[in-house]
Amino acid sequence: MYSREYVEQMDGIKFPGKTFQDCVLAPIFDTQKNYYAKPFIQISKAHAVMLYEQKIITLDEAKQILSGLKQIDAMDMGDRQYDPAYEDMFFMIEHELENLIGKDTAGRLHIARSRNDIDICEFRMVLREKILEVMEALNIFRHVLLSMARENIDTVMPAYTHTQPAQPTTLAHYILAYQDSLERDFDRLLHLLHTINKSPLGAAAITTTGFPINRQRTAELLGFDGLVENSYDSIAGCDYLTECASALMIMNTSLSRFMKDTLDFCTKEFNVFYLSDPYVQVSSIMPQKRNPSSLEQTRPTVSKAIAESKCVFDILHNTPFGDIVDTEEQLQPHLYDSIKYTIRALKMLSSVFTTLTVNKDILFDRAHEGFITATELADILVREKGLSFRHSHKITSQIVKYMIKHGKKAKDITPQIIAEISQEVLGRAIDLDAPEIEKALDPVNFVHVRAITGGPAPSETQRMLDNRLITFDKHQQQYHEYMELLKEAAQKLDNEVNRIIV
Repeated sequence: MYSREYVEQMDGIKFPGKTFQDCVLAPIFDTQKNYYAKPFIQISKAHAVMLYEQKIITLDEAKQILSGLKQIDAMDMGDRQYDPAYEDMFFMIEHELENLIGKDTAGRLHIARSRNDIDICEFRMVLREKILEVMEALNIFRHVLLSMARENIDTVMPAYTHTQPAQPTTLAHYILAYQDSLERDFDRLLHLLHTINKSPLGAAAITTTGFPINRQRTAELLGFDGLVENSYDSIAGCDYLTECASALMIMNTSLSRFMKDTLDFCTKEFNVFYLSDPYVQVSSIMPQKRNPSSLEQTRPTVSKAIAESKCVFDILHNTPFGDIVDTEEQLQPHLYDSIKYTIRALKMLSSVFTTLTVNKDILFDRAHEGFITATELADILVREKGLSFRHSHKITSQIVKYMIKHGKKAKDITPQIIAEISQEVLGRAIDLDAPEIEKALDPVNFVHVRAITGGPAPSETQRMLDNRLITFDKHQQQYHEYMELLKEAAQKLDNEVNRIIV
């Protein structure tokens, strides 16, 4: 049994206890070395450059510090293991710098900064890179869907409501609907990137410093758009994490709904999508099977992305609004895993949808089934015969019930049937000739007359597609501008470091 004597013998009586090392500090160190070693060096370089420019350290001190940091930057941190002599990676790297340039000079690097603002800055730097990776994968999938829509503007199919055939639409209309949700996902990620890409440096522990530092300069050298201005907010605020989690959950929830449709469309019963061979598996016993395993395996990947993001809220709620380790190395990897799973899903779907075959004939035939053009028949009674929609709806409903009862299809509706049922409903017969009935029940006509803004008519769908392509190009440009911003900032920092050293 555990006793004080047993625990003290096992863990020791000085910091850090072995259990604390094994269960907390060592795993955190692994996270730090895997994600934050490089950002920490970049942050330190930018801070040293700023300290020199503000005349807080001398040129010689700046040269020594920056030279030492460059040497540490060239070291491989991957094989480092947690050393209880140092609390975390921060102190380990500080010790490396002390060995290279001396304790007094190395200690000057820590003027006007704290692990608090350094940690938050690292988290933001890593997260912005990962969000850019999501944006890249998202835009690849969006482009695949836009191409698919372009090829299927005239592919008539049933639209479904409440899982039942409802009205004719086109595959392009359906695909664009989902693409539009992805477009909004990109806008959310862009807003998120703007939220993340603010520098907390200079907040120090939480109240800034008495030294005359230049917070804007370190932000510029690290590629930030600006500052988290309020120093308390710099340390305490974590809504950039919950905003990230929210954006990922929204995207993946929509993605999971689209995957539900896609897997249905791949069934033999629907027979709408035919996946290419690289993305199906054969049963171990049934040689005829073409299991859509690529999609089946991707579905739980999407679920894991949602679950990992949800962890952020579970961990953060009820924590103090201040410096608290709950927001740090044990939380951040949940977002990284969510991003990892999201990118996997987007890549898989991009490959599947680029190569699948659409059974257009099946979709066209189904658009003629189930009386799904009945709305247009009701509309014609309103437009051509002056009925109220409620009367036309009732007549049409009775016609459909009559046809189903007698085992007939929509194409079997005759002027006589309409006349007889309208006589029963209205007390007078409605005369609708055969060509009018045929036109009303034609799914192609149904689609073409729905040219209202946002409708499935090919002309309207083409207009929407053209606009979506313009928006897509704009989003691609915004993505590349952010990538270029970070690239230029990294180059600027290197140039400043080399200028001071040389």
